[in-house]
Amino acid sequence: MEKPIRTASTVIFILVFIAVLAANADKLIDGMKEAGLVTLVLNISTMGLGYLTARFFKLNLKNTISITIESGIQNGTLALVIATSILNNVEMGIPIGAYAIWMFLTAGILMWQLGKIPNSNSE
Repeated sequence: MEKPIRTASTVIFILVFIAVLAANADKLIDGMKEAGLVTLVLNISTMGLGYLTARFFKLNLKNTISITIESGIQNGTLALVIATSILNNVEMGIPIGAYAIWMFLTAGILMWQLGKIPNSNSE
């Protein structure tokens, strides 16, 4: 059941994220213009700090990748859902939405590139 549950939770997570983005697309486009660069720098900085911290503690490659990606992803999507749905404050969600877009893009690219490293799955 682990694989079907993991797949289902991932699909639900993505659908909720897309629904929130679609419902607020016009504001998020403006938000990316206003907060996009700052949130991208924040995302890359947190991932870089996670990577450097993992390497400082001499963790293996697998753990370093996990910490790097988790440092960048955090809880952006949850914050977006809370801001727009529970607090009903779309403007509060603008920088969160910008960060969430960047976190998925940068983490996806990083996982794709690091997955190409030989023996990265065996360390």
